[in-house]
Amino acid sequence: MQQNNTDIVNISDYYDERNYYSRSNFMISSKYRSSLLSNRLMAVSLSRLSTAKESEEGYLTVTVKGRDIQELFGTKGNSFFEQLRDTAHGMTGQTIGWSNPVTKEFEYIAVVVNAQYKAGEFSIEFNKKIKDFLVDLTRNYSVFNLPVMLSLKSSYSFRMVELLRAKCFHRKGEVNTGNLFKIEFDINELRLDLGVVNAELAEVRKILNKSKGKPDYAKAVEASPEKLFESWYEFKRNVIDKSVKEINNTPGTGIHVDSYEPKKSGKGGKVYAVVFYVSLLTKTEDKGITSVENRDNDKILDEIIDLIGIKAGQARSIGEAAGWDLEKVRRNYEYSLTKNVEDIVGFMIKAVKEDWASAAGGDRSRPRASKGRSFSNFTERKYDYDKLANEVIN
Repeated sequence: MQQNNTDIVNISDYYDERNYYSRSNFMISSKYRSSLLSNRLMAVSLSRLSTAKESEEGYLTVTVKGRDIQELFGTKGNSFFEQLRDTAHGMTGQTIGWSNPVTKEFEYIAVVVNAQYKAGEFSIEFNKKIKDFLVDLTRNYSVFNLPVMLSLKSSYSFRMVELLRAKCFHRKGEVNTGNLFKIEFDINELRLDLGVVNAELAEVRKILNKSKGKPDYAKAVEASPEKLFESWYEFKRNVIDKSVKEINNTPGTGIHVDSYEPKKSGKGGKVYAVVFYVSLLTKTEDKGITSVENRDNDKILDEIIDLIGIKAGQARSIGEAAGWDLEKVRRNYEYSLTKNVEDIVGFMIKAVKEDWASAAGGDRSRPRASKGRSFSNFTERKYDYDKLANEVIN
């Protein structure tokens, strides 16, 4: 992973090694439905892989004391037993796999082959075929803060942290944008990734397996007999908004979701993708020291969206170009109203960078003619505004 800033969050800076864990990005990208308790129990098990016992066949077994799990569940007695039983049952149903319609080959593997609670101890046995995705990871994995992940109160938030962290890297040939990442999800794939739609249902899995090339996520979601948060508005309000809010208000996740926006198929069309703008935080930022500044920037972002009437990603580009100086944005937007501007985003990015309004008018309010010169004889420089916008937004 390439980064401009070498001071990226390392969980070992906060806790001893027992309190962080690594997870393969391949496993993170697998599609399944899991409860919050299941996610927590998996995180605890992964954090204790160094204590796992390996059988002669290569199966890894991790054991956790029942009293430790009770603290996770916050329950005792029969309620604890029932929750643990149901959670263990769900974990043994999770699979990871791959399919190649061209070569007509596929393989699906159960992650957990056995889950048992006996004599006050819970043991989980991992499939020997996924050993390479569990231990001695050297590439394509993400590190998580165990206490922080256990503190999350929503399964959607938990999965969202995993999914975003797993994509915070620069691929070969991409422009290195430092610690800022633009992450796009097909909206139906995101529903499956988060477990809003259960990818393990027979009707859904059948379509995913039959798809040629890229899986037909839209058709798979449509085939699901379960209907949850079907509209974009419901999905946004009940899943994305709540997850983003919890992530940004929880120091230690290692990321901050600066903004996100839907992508539509034409004016008034259906939402087909969601783009997240994510910052991979430094140690100082992740400890919450700059959280007030981040919240201030979020407020300014909303102001810019309302002022100009543009999308969140476009507003973020203008805000960053202005150094998050709202007054500079306002005066340059007022200045744009005196011009014949076709591309307001490109215009504003360049205008706030060079503060055209001040150069033209000499004050911090509505532009006015400076002495000996009026706007009518002010010569505006020629720029390729589409190119300018793309340089910042993409």
